[in-house]
Amino acid sequence: MEGIRKKNAISKSKLVFMVLLAVLLLIQLVRPQKNTSDSPAGKAFVDTFQVSEQVNAILAVSCYDCHSNNTKYPWYSEIQPMAWLMDKHVKDGKEKLNFDELPSYGSRRLNSKFTQITKQIEQDKMPLTSYLWMHGGARLSNEDKKLLVDYFNSLMDNE
Repeated sequence: MEGIRKKNAISKSKLVFMVLLAVLLLIQLVRPQKNTSDSPAGKAFVDTFQVSEQVNAILAVSCYDCHSNNTKYPWYSEIQPMAWLMDKHVKDGKEKLNFDELPSYGSRRLNSKFTQITKQIEQDKMPLTSYLWMHGGARLSNEDKKLLVDYFNSLMDNE
């Protein structure tokens, strides 16, 4: 009797494992659309607002993946459910701020965006901690923060 129970328990655990494996394989077939564009990330912003190479380099590493129309996708974004999570982060990020759309904004909306950007940087809310786990190079140093805040403040003074 004991042997039959063990055999049933093993059979049930194998069945659960097989179902989970099948689900994992099936969800690989459902892919979100990638956030890609023919234009390099931030190009319209750089061209319109005369962004220095140093500021643009910081933005490219720390901001453009989630806040532009062109995301660089790491290897793990090909595996579900990571692709769905990344897709949500990018959509949320672009909804709040899209550097590629900033040139089309009026001066009042631009000033609001620039104020929000500086607050997010000063309060260490951007880049997101969850982004920094896999993109340590995106972490902003104090010098990076000062450079970005000074740059965006200078844009507000000119608007």
